[in-house]
Amino acid sequence: MTDFVLDDFVQELRSAARSDDAKKTVRSVMDQAFKDPESIRVAMPEFESDDEVLFEDDTVSIWYVCFEPGLHVPPHDHQTTAIIGVYQGAEDNHFYRHEDGQMVYKSSRCVGPGEVISIKPDGIHSVEAANGENSYAIHVYLAALTTIERSLFDWESGKPRPFNDENYDALKRVSG
Repeated sequence: MTDFVLDDFVQELRSAARSDDAKKTVRSVMDQAFKDPESIRVAMPEFESDDEVLFEDDTVSIWYVCFEPGLHVPPHDHQTTAIIGVYQGAEDNHFYRHEDGQMVYKSSRCVGPGEVISIKPDGIHSVEAANGENSYAIHVYLAALTTIERSLFDWESGKPRPFNDENYDALKRVSG
């Protein structure tokens, strides 16, 4: 087991995000770190909420994210590249296209411990915890995510709405 140190990892991601090929370099840093998801799990602190900004500037946003069973995050975009690594549990990511004003389901991918995925800036996905267990991940965005005008998409109509707390709460699906 390698010794994962969150502060060092954040610094490495910050440096990678400033490189000439940020997408490739950040993905490489994530792939390397997530080869040992147990080391990440052991080193991560306890957080009070399900998502915490670990670092953000104009080049990168680094988030801790936990999805609890029974919550299905509505379809949304990021308007920037997203690179997601899961270190415990699993995320079910469901991908869509927005065509002719409708949401068209494209595919799904379960991302488990040690796996990393990349989502293009125009990608649309919804997310839920897989297998009835919490999922824990680090999400990296190649921009200041909190400043980007993003969209949530209505499940039935496909109509985009601004990504804000009110719309998120109205569109999230909660079961059990």
